[in-house]
Parts: sequence; structure tokens; C-alpha cells
Amino acid sequence: MIFHDYYSDVPRGEVDRFVGSQELARLVTVGDDGTPHIGLYPFVYDGTSADLHLVRSDEQIKDLKQRARCVLEVDEVLAVIPSYWVSPEYGGAATAYHRTVIFECEAKVEEDPAAVSAQQERLLARYQPEGGFRPLDPADPLYRGAMAQLAAVKLTIIRWRAKFKLGQNRPAEARRRVIAELRKRGRPSDGRAADALQWTIDSVRDGGSR
Repeated sequence: MIFHDYYSDVPRGEVDRFVGSQELARLVTVGDDGTPHIGLYPFVYDGTSADLHLVRSDEQIKDLKQRARCVLEVDEVLAVIPSYWVSPEYGGAATAYHRTVIFECEAKVEEDPAAVSAQQERLLARYQPEGGFRPLDPADPLYRGAMAQLAAVKLTIIRWRAKFKLGQNRPAEARRRVIAELRKRGRPSDGRAADALQWTIDSVRDGGSR
């Protein structure tokens, strides 16, 4: 992925807001033979680290025990647009809009049931804050089997890069035309795409970074 300044100059606060709004993240690890492995997981993010869990027998746990360096990727696919929304002749104007954040991380794997239980509580606090479950206790027969099979993974973020590809390479007026076409077309994610493109205009008008 190439990170042009006009796509990657995103304020850290906006990166944190975006990552916190997403429900799943992709963990990328590397196997013994150099093959990349990828998994999609719920996660908890605090700005400096991320928590997620895997089954202990997962190939990615083996990878992380051998090589702690990994990548966590969070993205949102927004829209693909036809070229004629931008140019009446140039087919290369067709494009896709997305927001992507890539974290380079150092992983710590814990298999102690108490650590797994504590992490599960953090995940449940994010995804199920209303409760509706019996308190987690690794000694409870209800949870003992699962806790013995799971591993808690703590990812310490070493470096991050963002790419919010939202038409910033085109004049604001061209983006406004695309916004209007997106709202007119009305596919399920077109409204979110239009709002995202509008953000690139409003943030500059308000004196922020694109």
C-alpha cells in the first residue's frame, strides 16, 4: 500500500475515533515457512495497545510464540465509484474509497486462565456492556473448559500508519459532485462514504488536517 501525504495526513484523534468505531480487526502473522496468516477478531483498543483472543491451537498463536512482531489492520470499505462521476472520458478516474489503519505491534501471549478471564471481561465490557451473563470465573465449570482453550493476546503498538482514501487528491468541488452522486445512488454504504468525503472538506475549512 502506498501512503501519499494527502491520504495519510490524518490527525491522531481521528485515527483513534475511527479505530474505536470498528468492531473487527485483522491480525497478520508469519508462519515458519514465511507464509502470511490472517485472522479477523473482536478487539479492545486504548491508543497504545490492543487486546484480542485466539484459540490456543490456532496457527497464529504458534506464529506469535515464534515471532512476536505482527500487524493489526483495521479498515472500512466505503464505496467504489464509476469514472464518469469525475471525468467524462478518462476511465482511470474510477476509484474506491476506504479508511485503513495499520498497526505494527509486538505481541505477548498469555494462556493462564486468570489472564484470559480478565481479558474476556475487557472484551465483554466493550461489546456487551449491558451484561446478561454469569460473572467470569475460570474456576466456574461453566467457563473452565473455554478458559483452558483460549489464549489472551496483548499487542503493544510500535508504529502506526493511516490511509484515508477519500478523494483528497481532487479539488473540493470535484468531491462535492461525487458526494452528491453517492447520496443519489444510495447503496448501503454510500451515505457513510459521502459523509467521509464531506469530512475532508469540512476539516480543511475548520482549520484541521485532512
